[in-house]
Amino acid sequence: MAKQGELSMKTRVANFLGPLVLGCWLAAAAGCSLLPVAKPDPTRFYVLTTRATAAAAPAGAPAVQLRPVEVAGYLRSRPLIVRRGGNELEFREYARWGEPLEQGIGRVLREELRARGVVVPSGPGRDSPAFDYHLTVRVLACEGTVAGAVDFRAVWELTRAGEKPVAAGGGEFRAEALRWDGKSEASLAAQLSEAVAGLAAEIAVAVARKG
Repeated sequence: MAKQGELSMKTRVANFLGPLVLGCWLAAAAGCSLLPVAKPDPTRFYVLTTRATAAAAPAGAPAVQLRPVEVAGYLRSRPLIVRRGGNELEFREYARWGEPLEQGIGRVLREELRARGVVVPSGPGRDSPAFDYHLTVRVLACEGTVAGAVDFRAVWELTRAGEKPVAAGGGEFRAEALRWDGKSEASLAAQLSEAVAGLAAEIAVAVARKG
């Protein structure tokens, strides 16, 4: 009878511990499956580019100081922007500029001007007697639209250097006939690069007339 009682007790213990052990094992397995799975960062970074190569400037060509480019306040954010309507903007959080937009525009603009024979020294940011003209550029729009258009607008002013700067030219540039596919931010960045090149072409013509 003692042995039977002992076996009965072992059976009851086994019946009690079996489900408990199984439950703990299932809980542990479930806990493992609930651990977060590392996902690749979907963010992509873009820069404005140029295929331009510096060209020899004409003898006696004036030297132009490109002052730091200014951009509208909403363009200071890093995401690329797609305009969805007159008052609605979409910031592409996973498509970002690899550098501040004003710096990228200034870099490409300088290279494009040099490619068109404009002397743009890499001089100091402040006014200097080494320059004949100062160039000021303010970008008003630099984005794509959901319809596939490219909206790039900028105002620029060329002033003759001196104690009393004198306006020598200027205007408002608007990119024309540029399109992107409406999906690929790389396509948009490439077309905005073309827009900056168009701005450089307009300015280079004005500088040549003054030269």
